[in-house]
Amino acid sequence: MAVISVPALGGLLAKAEWRKGSPLTKEEVEKIRDITTQVLVPDNIARTLDPFCGYANVDPQKCWETWQRYRADALARR
Repeated sequence: MAVISVPALGGLLAKAEWRKGSPLTKEEVEKIRDITTQVLVPDNIARTLDPFCGYANVDPQKCWETWQRYRADALARR
């Protein structure tokens, strides 16, 4: 089983960072994670969720670490 946030945590973090105008702190990332609704879904379903929406990009259990990797990848693509 996989834990996902609804709405997608990646999208929420990206929007919060855009609004803030600077990188989020670890505390801000964890606060956003803590107020989201999290659900368990089977692994095979979690793998099919649209990564563009941020579902596959940020693991709620390791949100700070995966958010940092996601940001680095997004910046490298620009």
